[in-house]
Amino acid sequence: MVLIMKKYHVYSTVFALFFSFALVAQEVTLKTPDMVVEPGTNIHLDIQVENFNLITGVQFSLNWNPDVLEYIGVDNFGLPNMSTEGNFGTTEVEAGKLRFAWYQLELTGITLADMEAVFSVWFKVIGAPNAAADLLITNSPIVVEVVGTQGMLPFNIQNGNITVAGPNASTETFTTDFVLFQNSPNPFTSITYINFDLNKSTLAHLSIYDNAGRVVYKNSEFYSSGSHAIPIRRDLFQSAGTYLYSLRTDQGTATRQMIVQ
Repeated sequence: MVLIMKKYHVYSTVFALFFSFALVAQEVTLKTPDMVVEPGTNIHLDIQVENFNLITGVQFSLNWNPDVLEYIGVDNFGLPNMSTEGNFGTTEVEAGKLRFAWYQLELTGITLADMEAVFSVWFKVIGAPNAAADLLITNSPIVVEVVGTQGMLPFNIQNGNITVAGPNASTETFTTDFVLFQNSPNPFTSITYINFDLNKSTLAHLSIYDNAGRVVYKNSEFYSSGSHAIPIRRDLFQSAGTYLYSLRTDQGTATRQMIVQ
């Protein structure tokens, strides 16, 4: 009986330690960017992480629309002993699929700062103006896994979208799904409104970008059919200048310019 109780105590202790680790383990975030890009240009996109602490292995697939983005290559490696040949599978890049896998032989774990890049991808923008391509971290063709020094870790994926700007971003864009209007007032000093009409209820994604393609505002919401006016305040922007705003649904994307004073 004493031996059985001792074994039970050992098993209980091990289970408690494992359970406590599972409770405190933070989700590792894997994220791709949102950007507005010019047609015909080469773009450099960072694949970033958060809570990347004592990681010994990570793998995932990167998917995109090959009619919008043409794969060029990878660089800016953020983990030890990475190489194009050793860590990436490129046999399906023409179909918009890139494999990535890395592991640490020493199993001591690698830590990266929040928003640091694991690697970067070069694409040529071949899509037409106002085309859009989701840049997706997925389980196809290889599944997503993140491993730390204590075992498998939970993860959170934040996928971005690449929108191809039109040659004249102030041109009003019509689709079968919606109409996006010029913000009013424009220019503005305190508050402006982004107005759009929806022909049917739908999920819509509204984003605002600076001239470098960085996202300064992003909101996704299910809207009813009809007219909508989204208030945008001046304190959202760090500096005056010209910005792009984009509305995207499953039916299309429209992009316009706004001037912040």
